Amino acid sequence: MTHQVKIRFIAVILAFMSSTFFAEDLPGIDEDVPPPPVVSQLSAKTDGGDVLLAWEPVAGITGTSIILRSDRPVTAANYLSVQRIAELPYTQTSYRDTPETPGPWYYAVLSVDENGTNYDFFLPASNSMLVPVLAESKAPELPVTISGFDTVTRNDAVIATWNSSRSGKNLVVYRSTRPFTGTDSLVSAILVATIPDDGTPFVDYPVPGVPCYYAVIDEPSLRSGSPVFVPGENTNRIPVEISAQFSRIQRGVVPPLRSMPLPWLNPGNQPRRQALTFSKKTERLVANIVSLSRKTVHTERVPYVFTMDLNTGSGGESLALRTILEKTFFPGNWDEAVEELQKFLAIRRTPETAARARFYIGEARYFTGKYPEALLEFLLAQDRYYNQSKEWIQYTLDKMVEID
Repeated sequence: MTHQVKIRFIAVILAFMSSTFFAEDLPGIDEDVPPPPVVSQLSAKTDGGDVLLAWEPVAGITGTSIILRSDRPVTAANYLSVQRIAELPYTQTSYRDTPETPGPWYYAVLSVDENGTNYDFFLPASNSMLVPVLAESKAPELPVTISGFDTVTRNDAVIATWNSSRSGKNLVVYRSTRPFTGTDSLVSAILVATIPDDGTPFVDYPVPGVPCYYAVIDEPSLRSGSPVFVPGENTNRIPVEISAQFSRIQRGVVPPLRSMPLPWLNPGNQPRRQALTFSKKTERLVANIVSLSRKTVHTERVPYVFTMDLNTGSGGESLALRTILEKTFFPGNWDEAVEELQKFLAIRRTPETAARARFYIGEARYFTGKYPEALLEFLLAQDRYYNQSKEWIQYTLDKMVEID
């Protein structure tokens, strides 16, 4: 029945666009064809940076209404490629949209029945707009201003405090053995934590005996690629250092359950069993089997690359990571790959992408014989990619045992 309605409705449109004479040659067509299965009287008005949409519902359609937005008029030819911003129940006849940019924007409402059929008819002034709407530009959000940065030591901990112009924003804390002067300083720095700014001092436990600098910056400034570091404002002027005496203190070590094993108990007075011995011939056979089992076959390892980093269809930070791999990792330029991947990680990345970058650094360290550094990188990637990291951790441990 739906297909028939569409065909008959197209006939109505053709009749409407034709001459009066042609309309008279189709008697009774308006009486037989039901009203178009689309919403009507679509209107839009601005409210600051928002756009308020309203329309009249379509009779007989009990599915959903899909709100479409585009920078050009929405038609049956292009509606599949425009942005779908919301899917509403058919009973809802208004919607507030907050576009990312002022526009101009064209809107349309696509009706979908309970069976999932799209009624892809777009009539101007009915369910589609021919005149765009322009929302007001939003004032750009000002970056968080950090001031009064200070660090103090307490036993084996460093406590950092600061003042911020707005609370509740996410801040990124870095630590380095060098002063923070610009974006290049993040290459050799360690991302310690990302925290919500709730006014609570930040506590860190660095390696004792190593002078450290700290810096705090808000996430938008970091994403912009041009963070600013001002000593005394968002980074410390003088390095802070935990006394080397705390290097002998192991934090969080669980004490043993008992200092020595329990004595052998025999409450039932059971007789002791005699130790079993094998013949000399059997002992030699067992020794040969054990010696053969200790001989391991060493195979040449091949660098592993995740499938998503071989797919050329992705973009964003995945594209940046794949570009680094193509230029340095795939040709086997391991030292250059480590350097470029560390620069890549200087900017905050998604956990999955950061874990893959750590994994590739671990492989590059492995192939240059820096097995302790490789082991650390694989351990950092293990939370996100457990199976792959576990396999390479075992490879690395085997190499470390061979060297020892």
